[in-house]
Amino acid sequence: MQNAIHLNAASAYPKGTLPGMGLSRFSKELRVLSSAQATVECHHDLPLQATSILHAVRRGDFQIGELYCGALSTVDRLFQIGSMPFQSSTRASAMQLLAVARPHYEQTFERLGVRLLYVSPWPPTGLWTRQPVHSRTDFERLRISTYDDMSADVVRSAGGQAVHMPIGKALDRLRDGQLEGVLSSGDGAAGQRLGKYLRCFYDIKYATPISFAVMNAALYHGLAVDQRRLVDQAAQAIERSLWSDLDGRIRQNRCHMIAAGVQVFSDLDAKLKQALWEGGHKAINQWEQGACGQTASILGEYFPSPQGR
Repeated sequence: MQNAIHLNAASAYPKGTLPGMGLSRFSKELRVLSSAQATVECHHDLPLQATSILHAVRRGDFQIGELYCGALSTVDRLFQIGSMPFQSSTRASAMQLLAVARPHYEQTFERLGVRLLYVSPWPPTGLWTRQPVHSRTDFERLRISTYDDMSADVVRSAGGQAVHMPIGKALDRLRDGQLEGVLSSGDGAAGQRLGKYLRCFYDIKYATPISFAVMNAALYHGLAVDQRRLVDQAAQAIERSLWSDLDGRIRQNRCHMIAAGVQVFSDLDAKLKQALWEGGHKAINQWEQGACGQTASILGEYFPSPQGR
């Protein structure tokens, strides 16, 4: 390599989550590949929204950022695709959806002034609650933290009281007793923290969402050819490892929940489940009506027939 480079990476999530681990692995992989000529210092648990991290990377305050997909939907509706309700409940379906949407993600990020490095999966999203939810009436009493505007709409459509906030703020509200539930995969360290307050987990498989690792585009394109090659090589290796680890990670999370005394339920009350499904389809239909033709067509590529949705 030519000149040594030092990069700062930002994430709102704990180091012990799958995307958080991805940043740490990327740092290590790039350091090894570059013989310590390219280093990345990771900053986890930052009290920042994904949009704030995106803008910080674009400005150059951070050179790399880890961004949750659905939280970027206010920047471009395209990013909502990665966390559509009840459309990507498995590793295979999430990878299929990513394959269709990836070229559009890359183009949109370039327009926003950042370079897509790699995509991290999250384990499927479930519902965490303080007490068991036996009926829709029980659900309607809950104040639930959601992770983007669409998931908030889905919760409200089924009668729940939804509020969209970063995971760090949700944990503060749980400690203060201001929340009774969180919509989250509860991956790794995040799940350990949630389990202190929320003793029930419903495996509703709302989505297998994704996070993006992005880099300031001007910096990336200004690197020497060999530097860009090593950055790309490290990113590709980390993405492969994260998706390969997903199924094992899901099993590991489940074991940790049970060991911590969290009750794990495989399903919800039938009427409540139906209400959430109907709310999800309504939210997707509204999204499609407001999306531009190219963005909306991605779901058409993912689902060849209308019956798929």
